[in-house]
Amino acid sequence: MKPRCTLITKPFNDAVYQRDGNNYAHIPLEVLYTRPVCRIRIKAVRQDYISEWTDLTLYSGTASGSMTLPAGDWFTLFMEAVDETGKVVEEDKIDRIGAGEVFITCGQSNSLNFGEALTKAESNLVTCFNPRSHNWEACRDPQPCEAGPEVDMGEGGSIWPTVGDLLAEQLKMPIGFYATGWGGAALEEFGRETVKYKRLLSAVSKAGAFGVRAVLWHQGETDAVYATDTQKYKALLLDLISRTRTDSGWNIPFMVARAAYHPKAERDKETAIKTAQLLCCNGKDILEGPDSDTLQGELRIANSAHFTLPGLQAHGKLWAKALLNYL
Repeated sequence: MKPRCTLITKPFNDAVYQRDGNNYAHIPLEVLYTRPVCRIRIKAVRQDYISEWTDLTLYSGTASGSMTLPAGDWFTLFMEAVDETGKVVEEDKIDRIGAGEVFITCGQSNSLNFGEALTKAESNLVTCFNPRSHNWEACRDPQPCEAGPEVDMGEGGSIWPTVGDLLAEQLKMPIGFYATGWGGAALEEFGRETVKYKRLLSAVSKAGAFGVRAVLWHQGETDAVYATDTQKYKALLLDLISRTRTDSGWNIPFMVARAAYHPKAERDKETAIKTAQLLCCNGKDILEGPDSDTLQGELRIANSAHFTLPGLQAHGKLWAKALLNYL
């Protein structure tokens, strides 16, 4: 087989781009070429939509440009490279890219992979970004995230496949997740120079300005065990949000769960954390998420803050409801 000399290098297959207020997303385009060509163009096709051809700018082996596409089902991108006679000399395609809703998940273990059972999204509209392979892939547990020197990513289940399925069912568009949580982490452990904070900031940077809908924050159990008081927790969370916005260069929204339950924590210490979480929410760009502490009994693993399979599903439903109200 003759090697191809012209390849689409951006976007990645299964990539989801955040839609704007007009229900469109900006899609960056990049093609690598190693043979003489005079023109490279790309169009997007799905069952209900065919875009115009977009001509890319050619420069020293790289062609670049962008297109704007409406939210909805997956698109297939088709590329044509044309020589000086007008003949199409090479073609390439990306099977699936989409405009929809993208979220960064962050916090401690219940934001990541510590549930009783592995889950996976049933809808083919739900994907997640794998920062180790730099590719998008089907959303299944354990959720992929960046490695670190003291990795505690977990190998169990998460709520995000359930959340993704419920959002995709209602919104009829692709849903994408970046996982950035850290098992057992107290809020104070997300300081500016920490690997935990850098994992979050890395995802925000990869997505780019306005490239995600929100950071979905679920954390507080460890702080309840540590007896962090209301004012300290509030100050730490508002500082984290402010730093993320300053360091990323845009006012990324946060949705904050009320989460503090831990079998080793005193109930009044949990209340102090949940009060702080509510005090941080302003109804504008720091939004009130679900109250996961309402999920008890058989929804939790015995003597643990983590969820059973029914608990993961119930927790996912709470997040999906909060997000659909927001959207």
